[in-house]
Amino acid sequence: MAAELNVGEVAGLSFSPPGTSSPWEVRAVVRYRRGYHYGFEFLSLTSEQQQWLKNYVTTLEPMD
Repeated sequence: MAAELNVGEVAGLSFSPPGTSSPWEVRAVVRYRRGYHYGFEFLSLTSEQQQWLKNYVTTLEPMD
């Protein structure tokens, strides 16, 4: 991230999820921050993006 964000701030994000051909442009609120590690709650996902994300998360291995 080029700027520091605080919990509760809203930001515009642009990123390409794995295996997608075009970047997602979404709005999100910062829900977690530790140093430069952030957790975001997406505010503007389309129904297609929501479904893609739901499917993707179910394929992830649990972290120890």
